[in-house]
Amino acid sequence: MPKLNVKVWVDADSCPVQNEIVEVCNLYEIQPQFIATVNHYSPVKSNEGWTFVDDGSQSVDIYILNQVRFNDIVITQDLSLAVLLTSKGVYVLTPRGKLVKENDADNIMNQKFIRQQTMKRRKKWKGPSAFTNKDGERFRSALQDLLSDVEGI
Repeated sequence: MPKLNVKVWVDADSCPVQNEIVEVCNLYEIQPQFIATVNHYSPVKSNEGWTFVDDGSQSVDIYILNQVRFNDIVITQDLSLAVLLTSKGVYVLTPRGKLVKENDADNIMNQKFIRQQTMKRRKKWKGPSAFTNKDGERFRSALQDLLSDVEGI
């Protein structure tokens, strides 16, 4: 299979699908770029396409924003980052296999505002359900489909 002209970037600090990313990217001869803060450093990871950035609340996001190019793929759970990336023509996939599109921005930001207002009032906000094997399978399929579509394979 030919090497693709796209890079796959991973917001890796809390990414539950790292193994799935490596497996799918290997099929397409792509070395995924895992970006994490130094808190997640290990010597093994430093030899496997990982980049470690300063420990800061937005360090990984800023690094990815500065590195991605049009038609690259980013895997992240951070929907605020996703909104910024889709406006640059970047494909964004969540670890649950949802492709975030540019026209999702208004809804994403409205939901974030509601969450913040709820938290200010000290009310509980229910987080996402537990990550399942089915979520991992859905992600794997979505990433394969996306890589095939991006390169017209």
